[in-house]
Amino acid sequence: MRIVFASTEEQEQYIEELIETMYEEIFPQYFSDEAIDQLDELAVLKPQTEDMQYNGTLKEAFQIMSSLQALTALLNHLDQRSEEEHRELYDRNITILKQYGYQFPLTFDHFLSSKEKAEQISKYGKPANKWIV
Repeated sequence: MRIVFASTEEQEQYIEELIETMYEEIFPQYFSDEAIDQLDELAVLKPQTEDMQYNGTLKEAFQIMSSLQALTALLNHLDQRSEEEHRELYDRNITILKQYGYQFPLTFDHFLSSKEKAEQISKYGKPANKWIV
């Protein structure tokens, strides 16, 4: 007999928040709105039920959260480490996400080849405030 602990609702919400962060803060740094629309249509970082190995356990939720946090930190600071170090960390975390059914078809080279966009307004970015003037 094996005892497993289920993930909490807060952890599930946090996973969704981390995915939103990727779409709202990370992707707009590297891709145009049209490219992000395509990623959304391809269900990037959306759990795929047919490939789903995620059973909602505490351990699995922590692995998904950790991978998403690591990817966010890595992509926010691409220029501060060696490329090989980044590539290994990126690949390890993508493998973990894919293991649990989260699609992420982008390779590390997609981010290296995409020059950071200049300060442009993206429909995916978070607004500075709630008021429209």
